[in-house]
Amino acid sequence: MKRITFLILSPVIFIIIIIVPLISLASFQEGYDLYKKGKYYEAEKILLREKELSPRNLDIYAVLGWCYLYTGRYRSAIGVSQEGLDFSPRDTRFLTTMGRSYFELKRYRDAIGYLESAASFDPENAYNYFYLGRIFLAQGKLILAETAFSASIKLMNDKYVFYKYRGDVYERMSDFKAAEKDYKKALGLKPSDPKLKESLIKVISKQVEMEDVFE
Repeated sequence: MKRITFLILSPVIFIIIIIVPLISLASFQEGYDLYKKGKYYEAEKILLREKELSPRNLDIYAVLGWCYLYTGRYRSAIGVSQEGLDFSPRDTRFLTTMGRSYFELKRYRDAIGYLESAASFDPENAYNYFYLGRIFLAQGKLILAETAFSASIKLMNDKYVFYKYRGDVYERMSDFKAAEKDYKKALGLKPSDPKLKESLIKVISKQVEMEDVFE
């Protein structure tokens, strides 16, 4: 009788232990692929279902947070990231998403706290410094903004947006030569940006004006 019971239960156990996790993994991958294609709402539907089935899969919380972030649902991004942090307090994916979301909500003190925590746990992530720089720039703290953007560039020197924002800082500091250099670098990385061209022309013109004043 025990042997018969074992033979009956064996396929069930196999399905539970092997098949179900594989199905769940495949479903998460489907949601993640939709996210990477920019289909955030479609990805959200799949990921919410998977979150119910696999509540300890932190990847689900991370990607859901990004879906909310990129669709402007910042409070939802904060909520799901906090759920992830409850499982893993040092997961920088959640810390960064919360920092970025609070930044968009203009809650700068909260944003700085989370982004600084993320940077302390993952000091090689250039984007944490970049978003800190954007906060300091929004607050008018130009020296701190320049320091943060410079840190992001040191870690990742091929992102045009890093140079674009640091160029903006230099322009506000009236360091037009440094601004020109950064705008040129940004244009070299993204020649199609018309606003960068306008910014470059503006700082060159200001340098000419200053030279005329001192002549």
